[in-house]
Amino acid sequence: MELVYSVDYRSLPKSDFLLEDKTVCSLSCKNILAFSRQSSGSKDGSYFEVVHEVCVFDLDRPWEDFKVTEMPVPVVYMRWDPSGSRLLIVNSEGTFTVWIMENYLINRWQEFGKTELPGEEVLVLAWLHNGIQVLFNPDKQNVVAYNEKFQRVKFSPSVSLFGNKPVDGWMAVTSSGMVTVGLLQEQEQRLITAKECLAPGYLRLTQADIAFMVTGEVMVAASDGTVGSAIQCFNVSVRMETNACRIVSHPGASFFLRSLTDYNNRDNQNLHVSKLCFLNRENSDVLLACCAGPGHSCVEVWHLLEQTMPLHRVFQSANSPELAYKMPKWMHKASIQHNSHLTDIARPKLPMNRSYNIETTSFLSYFACTYRDGSIKIIHRQSYQVLHTSSMETLDLVSSLTSDHQHTGLPHLISCVQTNTGCGLVGQSQGSLCVFRVFNSRDGSLQLSPAFVVQMLEYTMLVGYDVWDVLLTVRQGMVEALHQQVNDNYQKQTPSIQEMLRIRLMRLRMALCSIIPSGRQRSAECRALLTLYSVSSVLRSIVRPKSVTPQEKGPLEKLSALCNMSSETDLDTLLKNLDPDDFIVESLKREKGGQPSLHVLQPFIQWIADFVLHLLSTVPLVQNGNTMPGAYLLRDVGVLAMLRDTMAVIRLWGAVNPACLPSFSTTTFHDCLGHIFKLLSKLAQMRKDGASVELEENLVDECASLPSKVLVPDFHNSYGHDSCSFAVFTQPPALRFTFGVDPDFLYTVRKGFLTYPSEVAPNAGQRHDIVRHIQLGVTPGRPIRECIRCGACSLLQSTTTAVLLKSWEKRFVVECLCGGHWKLS
Repeated sequence: MELVYSVDYRSLPKSDFLLEDKTVCSLSCKNILAFSRQSSGSKDGSYFEVVHEVCVFDLDRPWEDFKVTEMPVPVVYMRWDPSGSRLLIVNSEGTFTVWIMENYLINRWQEFGKTELPGEEVLVLAWLHNGIQVLFNPDKQNVVAYNEKFQRVKFSPSVSLFGNKPVDGWMAVTSSGMVTVGLLQEQEQRLITAKECLAPGYLRLTQADIAFMVTGEVMVAASDGTVGSAIQCFNVSVRMETNACRIVSHPGASFFLRSLTDYNNRDNQNLHVSKLCFLNRENSDVLLACCAGPGHSCVEVWHLLEQTMPLHRVFQSANSPELAYKMPKWMHKASIQHNSHLTDIARPKLPMNRSYNIETTSFLSYFACTYRDGSIKIIHRQSYQVLHTSSMETLDLVSSLTSDHQHTGLPHLISCVQTNTGCGLVGQSQGSLCVFRVFNSRDGSLQLSPAFVVQMLEYTMLVGYDVWDVLLTVRQGMVEALHQQVNDNYQKQTPSIQEMLRIRLMRLRMALCSIIPSGRQRSAECRALLTLYSVSSVLRSIVRPKSVTPQEKGPLEKLSALCNMSSETDLDTLLKNLDPDDFIVESLKREKGGQPSLHVLQPFIQWIADFVLHLLSTVPLVQNGNTMPGAYLLRDVGVLAMLRDTMAVIRLWGAVNPACLPSFSTTTFHDCLGHIFKLLSKLAQMRKDGASVELEENLVDECASLPSKVLVPDFHNSYGHDSCSFAVFTQPPALRFTFGVDPDFLYTVRKGFLTYPSEVAPNAGQRHDIVRHIQLGVTPGRPIRECIRCGACSLLQSTTTAVLLKSWEKRFVVECLCGGHWKLS
């Protein structure tokens, strides 16, 4: 266990007063942390006007926070929904508020709906299950096929409509034993709420937790805080009935804590139940219950099993004399004791099958217990053995806490939560948010093996999680091997799966290259490939066959085969026997007014042409040994073949509508498109013949003279601007940040970013729209959204009426091309 960084989240200035600074937090699947803090409600920073703010920040940029809302009363619970797009906030007055991002901007929030439950203390809050569960099985680390390595299990949604369509909503349990449910109606922009008691009468509860069952029911475990009382369990089902919600609760199996008999000789009046939680929200079979006393605590692990009860012979029939009745029963499995009070339990979020072999598999899933004396215990998820014990004193955090914070007692974590894959822990101490690196391995060095890292990277790529927390386990010496292994496994998948995960794979490769200082060049190339595949998908959607038959090839397949077999460098000669009408969808040939519609694709076609110019102009620089983006792409035969096919299609489209052709600033070439196609064809043929290092001098000379004959656009349009994403991994731990203050190493990262030679392509200083591929100028006059990770920008509002471009823009409404959230700049 290792501290990666800590963030000072205080907004109130230092004072001689000791203020109670409690905070709650929640981590989304996109690694966006939402937390609450106290702030001054007046401009002069008075302590007597305190408000409670809710802010969010990306774990990759912990120095930049964004405000969601503020309220005059404390926040008691916050939960992200499974998609990471909605935030549910509950305050101490019992007000439930759902907040969503306005236009998917992380610094602009709007209220979706609100409901109140006055006079009730909320004990637990959870979003309803949507029925999607993909298991992570460590035993299948060597399986290649994704559909066999990661299996989707049958899991019924908590609330469903016709066709088993899940309904988004939440469930909460209060101290009086009341269950409240809120369901979101997206189209009507309203909430459907309902409430019901767990038992026929009101209860007095101090601890409760929620877990989901495969049948769609919800199990609620509750306790009144007394060790002598039973831990009661209830099975709750929620149904939609004619735009109304109905809640039904049935009692389940209950049990008494083991501590009641273990501490029989002590004063039982000082014992109480301080924590009650299921080991995993998607598994209701394991329950953790903590019994606390004066100066000690004991976490008990209980399993829910089916016990067979034989029937009396009076009730047995002659046809089935051995008929037995099965009933659920809780069994005690283990106890974890410590000489301090428990503060929180960080449960695993990764869904796993408990039947995998823990003896032969070195991967260990865990849960973490934090205590008031500063101890942190990492405990095995299945054997319940303590794997590792750390303290705040050994994590180099005491100096950062004691120097700026005035508090009493030992420094400790108030609460703690695991990341999506369990590779990291996010903890809260007095005034600080801390991120720890945790390795899930049986090895003494606590280092995760490369095989499990590859499996985790593929799992996040498949389910759509953010990869940031998995990179915590990656050493810089492992990057090249991981990069190659992930790419090799991807190439062995079916074509349909490759097409579905192509964009996510490029994001993953870009992230892997960005965590090492020497990988910025490869990261820029991955970004260019990411854009190339995205643009190519739009252009390929235009090339559709008129009739689909298994025996005949489509027009694009015919063109690719022709370009692959032919070594012809003249573009017109290559395409003289092809009909341009076969390469355009009929609806795009003419619009309703009779105007050609292919011109709407001109920005995408222009980007392809500019990218080819960038590649060709770097040939002499790479040949001389310079480190320039494009060095690896110039050796990739597949990329060169794709560009060659795309340029051939562009020439065919130009015969139908010349307005869609790219424009070049040149006075030398009459046909610049044909000239760069000739150079690209020569380069592709040499790479195909095996010229991996040296190229012919004639080709190098022609590429060297290219910038003097045609104006080469800004390289940043293809490879991106100075990106500081994943810069935290390039710095030695433990780092310390403050909201609103950029760290000093950002200047070094930006200075060491790729610089393009001015004699090849001068930096125009203009902003480039990463989605529409148009120039926005130096100071755009329209609202601009910016990616919080890579810094790419795009227009906030759409400027087109073409259906094709509208559907393209919707692909990047939620997130940037790199996967980061948008913000309004």
